This record gives sequence, C-alpha cells and structure tokens, in this order.
Amino acid sequence: MRVLLAEDDTASRMILEKHLSDWGYEVLTAENGSEAWEIIRTQQPQIVLIDWIMPGMDGLELCKKIRSVPDGKYIYLIFLTSKAQNEDIVIALDAGADDYLCKPFDREVLKSRMAVGVRTVNYEDQLVKSEERYHRITDGITDYIFTVTISDGRITEFIHSDTSISVTGYDKKELTDNSLLWLQMVHKDDQLQVRGQLDKCTAGEKVEPLEYRIIRKDGAVRWVKSTIVQHFDRDGRLDSFDGLLQDITERKNAETEMKIEKEKAEESQAKLERLNLQLEVTYKKLMETAHSAGMAEVAADVLHNVGNVLNSINVSAATLVEKLSKSDIGDLSKLAQLLCAHSGDLTDFLENDPQGKYIPTYLSELSSHLTQQQNETVEKLGAIIKNVKQIKDIVKMQRSYTGIERHQDCVLLQELIENAIEINNAGLQRQNIEVIREYDDIGYILIDRQRCLQAIVNLIDNAARSLSMSNKDLKILKIRTVRADGLKLRIEICDNGIGVAAGELNSIFDRGYTTKQTGGGFGLHSSLLAVKDMQGTITAQSSGRDKGAMFIIELPLRKAEVTNGKQN
Repeated sequence: MRVLLAEDDTASRMILEKHLSDWGYEVLTAENGSEAWEIIRTQQPQIVLIDWIMPGMDGLELCKKIRSVPDGKYIYLIFLTSKAQNEDIVIALDAGADDYLCKPFDREVLKSRMAVGVRTVNYEDQLVKSEERYHRITDGITDYIFTVTISDGRITEFIHSDTSISVTGYDKKELTDNSLLWLQMVHKDDQLQVRGQLDKCTAGEKVEPLEYRIIRKDGAVRWVKSTIVQHFDRDGRLDSFDGLLQDITERKNAETEMKIEKEKAEESQAKLERLNLQLEVTYKKLMETAHSAGMAEVAADVLHNVGNVLNSINVSAATLVEKLSKSDIGDLSKLAQLLCAHSGDLTDFLENDPQGKYIPTYLSELSSHLTQQQNETVEKLGAIIKNVKQIKDIVKMQRSYTGIERHQDCVLLQELIENAIEINNAGLQRQNIEVIREYDDIGYILIDRQRCLQAIVNLIDNAARSLSMSNKDLKILKIRTVRADGLKLRIEICDNGIGVAAGELNSIFDRGYTTKQTGGGFGLHSSLLAVKDMQGTITAQSSGRDKGAMFIIELPLRKAEVTNGKQN
C-alpha cells in the first residue's frame, strides 16, 4: 500500500520511512505541505501521515485541502505531532483527520494504527466496488409484468408478459397453461407470506411490496420484489391488479455484502476508538511522569549532557581494559615459577645460566614498564572519577527547576574550559582535531559552574560534529576568552567545519531543530537555556556552507577575590 509521509524534520522522516518500509509499505516522502499536496494529486497515496507544523502549508491546511476534493478516492489521514492538548486533537479530527498520534510515539502503536488504516482503506474500496457492482446489475434488470383479473373475489385470469422468461425462466405460455406454476416456483419457506399478500390483495386491502425467493426453471434460487397495483370498479370492488416482479438477487447479495463490510468497518472503528482511549490513557501517564520528573525539555537536556560525559567514560574504560589485557603481569608469574624451579641453585642459575643472566635486566625493564602502566591507569581512573562527578553534578543541578535558589561558584574560567575539552577529548582525538586556546587573563569569577560547563561542552561537541562532516585535511577548533566592555565575559568557540546556511542561523537554537542526520536538536537548545538562565546571551555566526562557524557566549562578569585559595 502506498503511504505518503509529510514531515519536515529530516531525522524523524528518515526514522519513520525506515519503519514503514520494514513493514512492507511503499513510502513517498515530502518535506512540506505544498510538496505533499503535489504528490497526493499525482500519485494518489492511500494513507497520509501528516506533521502539523511544516513550512509553508501546514498539516491542518493540507488536511482540509484533501477533504475538500469532491468525489475523490478516500485517503486515510493520520496526524503525527507534538501538539497534545485536547483542543488540538478536536481541531485535527474536525478538519478531517482519521487518527491522531502524539510525539514521541511508540513504534508498535504506530504499526497498529497503520494496520487500522489499511483495513479501513480496504473496507472503503470494497464498499465502493460493491456499490458499483450493484448499480451495474440493477440498471440491466428486465422486469416481469403480469395482470390478474378478479371476479367475485376470485382469480379468473392470469395474463403474463414476454419478459417472464428473463425473471423466472418460464415463458408466458408455460405460465398460462399451468395456473398454479406462479405459486409452485415460490420457495417453500416464502409461500405462506406470498399467499398472505395475495389474500389481502383479493380482499381489496392495501398491500405493500414483498420480497421473496423463487426457484427458476433452471433450478437457480433468485430473490424477487413483488409490487402490486390494484384496480377497483365504480362500486369500489377489486376487479383486477397489475403485478411487477423484479429480480433483486444481485441487490440482495450486494446488501448482504455491504452489511458484512459495514459490520467490519464498525468493528474496525470500535477498535480504533479503543486504541484512541488507550492512547489517551498512555499519554496522560506520560505527561504525569514528565511533570513529576520536571519539564520534558529538562529531561532531554540531562540525557544529552550525561551522554557526552558517558562517551568519555566509555573511551577511558575501554582504554584501561585494553592496556590491562596486554599487561606483562602474566610474564612476571612465569618468571616467579622459573625462579622457584631453581630455588636450590639460584645463585649458579643467575650467574651462569643463559636465561638466568638476563633476569635482573628483565626485572628492571619490567619494573619501569609496570610503573608507566600504573601511572597511565591512575590517570585514566582519575578522568573517569572526574566525569562521574560531572554526571552527579548534572543530576544535582536539576533541583534548580523545583525552585531551589541556585548559587554562584568561584571558578577559574580556563580550568572550566579545559574540563569541557577533556569531556569531549575522545571525539576530538578520533577526528584528529587541533585545539587552539587563546585565554585572556580574567582570573577567578563568580558563575554557575555547572550551567556554564554544560553550555561549553555542548558547543564543543557541536563543533566536533561539524568538523567530522567536513572534508578538510586540517580540522581546527579555536576557543577564545576575552573581556567585553569591561562588564561582560565573552567566550568564542570557532571551527572550520561545514558551517551554517544563512537561513538556518535564526533557527539553529530552536528545540528539536538540527541540520545533522544523527542530531536530536537538543545540544544547542539546552546551551541557550543554560546561558539565558545565567542572564547571558548566545549567538551564532557563519559565512555559509563549508565556511566554518563561530558561537559566542556573553555573560555578566562578576570578579571574585581569592586569598590563599579561599574566596573572600
């Protein structure tokens, strides 16, 4: 089944396209509403997944435009959006949406919603085909007309038309020769009601059309509709009536099929309503969980920053494992076994044996090597401990969102920046990025250490990602600190990476906005929040694609006096 995915976020669109393709759908994609409308008009997808917020024509306008097309083939519409208020859901459904899925959504829930859409589209197609088949059949029906003469309340004559054979299979001569044939061909289960209609008619009572089954001459069972028009003489007595017998078998079969399809559609709708109810309950639980932990935006910020630190911990731990796995401790054990084996003649072994002579030299070299290895291990463990403390500080910092007053830390800015570089060190080394430092002698300052560190870590990580996507042989990251107007502190983080397009400079700090295939749009947004919380500003500058970028943080400069290592 052909599915159109209208989503302007590249990462979300790629993930959804992968899911849909894995589930066997033919996927078409569009980055905005106008492009989606052109695809709908030309390629006629059966299901459309619409993001509400898109550049140009948004999802709501696109939905209304689809539903405004008269007599068009039905398209099943699912909204995928972060708008989750009840009034938003009502607006979307009133505009013509069939379903509504809030971001972030569960992969299996989306799969089930798609299955409901497929069933609904199939049922709609079957209903349309059934109606078309019904109209084709009824248009070609040839009706059988007969006239009955009544005298003293009794039938005296049957006059049959030539069309009798098209309905019953019997020609008018066969029906005339056998006056009971008209009743004999009625299905035995329907003969009682047919006799009842005839008795009411001959008694002069008004009769309603009757539907019943007959057995044609060829043995086929057919449904017919009998309509009677009565004629009365001047005295008000019935003297004749005309009968119209229509073959309605195909209509009956179509009605049965339509009833079955309607029941299936109603069942599908009931399942959809149950799913919507489950979605509403799940959404409320998610919102309760998000509010109990703080803002969902804070949670994304924490995960992003903890991920940066964990990456450094993983690299350090992997290095330790590699070094310890290659340690010479095993050779030392073998040496001990060799000395034990010569415990009785140890002096002679060390002085005269070819192997024994080299043992003192080997021990000296081994001692030096193990000492170096120990120093490297201690250094790596120190980095791990520092990064674990960083994670603890990040978690501790979230208490500020509960209203607890934040404090000012006395820090040396260049040490803070070096800590941020160390956290990103694994990525910088992997990409062979040269880091250039230009620090102004600012001294100790009062600042929210954790927030400032988070902002700088995110900006360095962003620069490293930009450089990793660049084809330049020399990859440079430059970090500079200066006083600005004497009252402000300015931190500049520059790179010669892929740069930023002019049209993206105003959006680059928006939540969820990213230009990278693997980005989530959290890092720069969380940096913006952290800097704003410190009463500062953050801006981005770039001359365009492949021309690098510079991010500038400006913060109020609050000097701190430190005597003998203590703040005054």
